[in-house]
Amino acid sequence: MIRAAVIYAALLWALLQVADLLAEAEIVSGSAVRWMILLGVVGFPLTLIGSWFVESPWKDRRWTSIAGDLLIIIAISVAAILFAWQQWFQTFARPVVAVMAIEATDTREDTADLADHLTKRIRSILATQIEFKLIEISSSTHPVLATMSLAEKTSLLGAEYVLTGTLSRGGQDIRLSVQLYNSDGELVWGERFEDRLIDQAQLQNRVLTELWTQLATDTDSLAAIRQVITECDYPTDDDAILALARYGNGGGDATSMIDHIESSEDNALLFLELARAQFAALATLPPAQRPVAQQLAMQSLAAAEEECPGYPDIGLLRLENTRTMEQEEIEAAKHVAKYPNAASLYLKLADAHADAGASDEVLGLFAEAHSLDPASPMILCQYRMLLDSDEDAAGIDRQIEVFVPGGCDGN
Repeated sequence: MIRAAVIYAALLWALLQVADLLAEAEIVSGSAVRWMILLGVVGFPLTLIGSWFVESPWKDRRWTSIAGDLLIIIAISVAAILFAWQQWFQTFARPVVAVMAIEATDTREDTADLADHLTKRIRSILATQIEFKLIEISSSTHPVLATMSLAEKTSLLGAEYVLTGTLSRGGQDIRLSVQLYNSDGELVWGERFEDRLIDQAQLQNRVLTELWTQLATDTDSLAAIRQVITECDYPTDDDAILALARYGNGGGDATSMIDHIESSEDNALLFLELARAQFAALATLPPAQRPVAQQLAMQSLAAAEEECPGYPDIGLLRLENTRTMEQEEIEAAKHVAKYPNAASLYLKLADAHADAGASDEVLGLFAEAHSLDPASPMILCQYRMLLDSDEDAAGIDRQIEVFVPGGCDGN
């Protein structure tokens, strides 16, 4: 039995190492690895039982001795199954994190723009990882939350952790203080970072490296996050960095952004922010002008991708502003797996399932979208309509009361 247990454990460990490498290379899916863990651990006690029947002269032994062996095997089996159960559900235990607004400590508009940019940037980078469930910025920075206590915010948003901070500037130097609180309002972690304005990538790498140790232990995922930051570096000019922050906060104009793009060696982040603003402006244009404006936005997005291939925000922005998912129908699930914290994609997938008549799947997808964007009036009202039980909808009704002035009938 001991020999069989050692050989089985060694082979299972080797197999899981290979599977992990294949998952990182996207040759096999993460769910396939989870199933391998579950089956492998459950198979361990079965192997022990089989080896016991083969090796032990159980036919010639007394029943009391056999019963003792069986109790040992059952105990090992229960321990292995509990371990498998824990490992299985740990893969789905995604802590819900709300990145709240980083507040500027001075009255300069540039500082406020940079603080807003850092808030969105930190959330965007963390959102690439499936280990976390990141609440959308539009919900976590909703104006209604400004006067609430930390406990009220976490309760209303359904967050387990809240990240917040302050930003100050002195010339070309910046000072960023960041705090992480749990849902009980207790300070889990806090740190102060000082750097030059131009060293945005370095600053964000330091912040996220420190933060990662508080939220997870997977160093491979941390490496992936650091790669996201360094692959698409910031402009090498202070004015261009502030213009990027200002434009992302709704200020500036396309002409000034294009000037910075040309002077900053076609920086991908500038192109990306320009494309984001161009897509957002489409709804305000007359129908006749939209095809040309859509084409310009796609050109900006293509330019960003040329400078930084595979950057997550680029692919997500394209999915959110094209009909790719509708055309692929249910296959859109592969996009949700790639962008696990984008509420808009869950809604698109819910529409595809609704067209196919799969009501149970629609409810689950709306539940996921709601957990990511709990302050969205559209999500709240549609999700409430899908819920039959008033008991299940008690929390939703509270959110509607707060985030949907006038109630769903007026929206």
